[in-house]
Amino acid sequence: MIFRFGRFELEESKRELRLGARVLELQPRVFDLLVYLLRNHERVVPKAELLSAIWPEVIVTDSSIMRAVSLIRAILRAGGQPAAIRTFSRQGYRFIGGLADAPGRATRYPDLAQARAAGQRGDWREALQAYRRLPNAEFLGAGDFEQWAHAALYVGQPNDAIYPLERAVAAHSQNADRVGAARAALTLTNLNLEARALPVAKGWHRRAAAFLTDETRESREHGLHLWLSARIALFEGELVQARELAKQAEALARRVGDPDVEALGLVYRAHVELATGEIRQGLVHMDEAGAATLAGTVGAWVSGFVFCSIIWAYLDRGDLNRATQWTDQFTRWTKRNNGFGSPGLCRLHRGEIMCAQGDLAGAESEIHQARELLAESARYAEGDACRVLGEIRFLRGDLPGAEVAFRQAHELGWNPLPGWALLHAAKGDFAAAIKSLQRGLDAPNWSDGQRRGILLAHLTRIATQAGQLPLARRTLNQLKKSPALLATAGCEAAFHQARAEVVLAEGDPEGAIGALREAIKVWQEVGSRINVAHTRLRLAEVLARSGEAHEAGLEFSSAEKAFAKMGARPMVARCGAVRRAVGLPR
Repeated sequence: MIFRFGRFELEESKRELRLGARVLELQPRVFDLLVYLLRNHERVVPKAELLSAIWPEVIVTDSSIMRAVSLIRAILRAGGQPAAIRTFSRQGYRFIGGLADAPGRATRYPDLAQARAAGQRGDWREALQAYRRLPNAEFLGAGDFEQWAHAALYVGQPNDAIYPLERAVAAHSQNADRVGAARAALTLTNLNLEARALPVAKGWHRRAAAFLTDETRESREHGLHLWLSARIALFEGELVQARELAKQAEALARRVGDPDVEALGLVYRAHVELATGEIRQGLVHMDEAGAATLAGTVGAWVSGFVFCSIIWAYLDRGDLNRATQWTDQFTRWTKRNNGFGSPGLCRLHRGEIMCAQGDLAGAESEIHQARELLAESARYAEGDACRVLGEIRFLRGDLPGAEVAFRQAHELGWNPLPGWALLHAAKGDFAAAIKSLQRGLDAPNWSDGQRRGILLAHLTRIATQAGQLPLARRTLNQLKKSPALLATAGCEAAFHQARAEVVLAEGDPEGAIGALREAIKVWQEVGSRINVAHTRLRLAEVLARSGEAHEAGLEFSSAEKAFAKMGARPMVARCGAVRRAVGLPR
């Protein structure tokens, strides 16, 4: 017989217990005890019966059963089912781990057999199609419902996971498997969070808590509940609470030896630390989670989640080098693993990097595709896709198109900084631009907090353009006093550009020229062609107004050529307009 429960498969004839493709080692009598409990899963098996069946003609005590059960629980913990065997005081033991169904049923339903086989080899698309072909789901067990849901999630169709997860909660409850019911409820919590259905997510979160009794307080599921509590707090802007809950999830995971929950706790703790100015600690914890992912100690879904978190953090901080490297790793990993259900996030990150590298058309195409995928698989990030789209259009010089995208980002609940402020400044509304940036700095959400260095640099530049030099100086000094904020290429280059505007306003054009050249050097080192071109245009203008026509002409020509090559026709026109404004012939 073959028994399937959760991520496990036990084949009695081969005397093998498998977790995916890995065969787990069990002592002979421990294996026999597990088989006996599986065969009799519909009832509580008395201790005397177990002693007679497993240790015939051997004089042993109850402690032998207790030790064997403890060993089974330790083995099952690796697959997230440490509570699959329940102890009934003074009575005996019962397997409550959600046995998929009675052996042999799959032979009567070929599609079920195909779904299970496809799931075992990681072909989630085939598994999902096979589950959909079943004539009805009345005969499925909790394990099958969960695998059905996983198949939907892994191919990026989370809406199709709702029904089987709801059925899994009910099936686990009927089997008295409170831990299994909690696990399915927690997955529903996360799905609804990613769909931006916060009230529904909170409802499932509370339902999961009701399943997690005192005896399961040190389980993987309790750790997931703490992590999702942190995620809810982050969604609601409660950063301090989110950090504390993430730390609790991480600590619990270390105690029970669960690398998945530990990695999730680490990345959420890191997000809050980066957003609240604890840069060094945040990067340490983010890199620690990344190391666990690269070492292969965490599962597929968590690995994808960690990759996204790291890339997001580095992009927000302006660290294009590391963001590019991690995006390349993420793209390769996604091709090797069919186990992450948000390909839209891959495209989102890749599109943002392509924009910095100057492939504006490719970047916009990538973001459009990302948005379509995110609307289905991770709606919470759809607004960020609109923000990135707005920044691509802004850098191309398409201000009306940028405004449309930024407004869409706002409608989807995403604060489109710094692009929204830069758009206002480009239109001459400096007061609105300054107010927007100050609001993002004074009361940041987690994403704005991670962008603090970039926001300060832009506030410095715009305050200078608005003639508010005292504000510009104060803001620039905040950057100077925060080495951790300037530790990335993007922030360093933005700092040099901000410093150029301040010293120019103070009457030092040579200092401004030097600072702009430093910015160009940094942008060139990280391969950001679009930012090189924009900085060259500003340098050309400063040189021309300082009487250095020859040098200015070289910079104008380089900027025009670069913008033309990138397909940024509005910026080519802008170069011509600036040339005429400073009286420099072509």
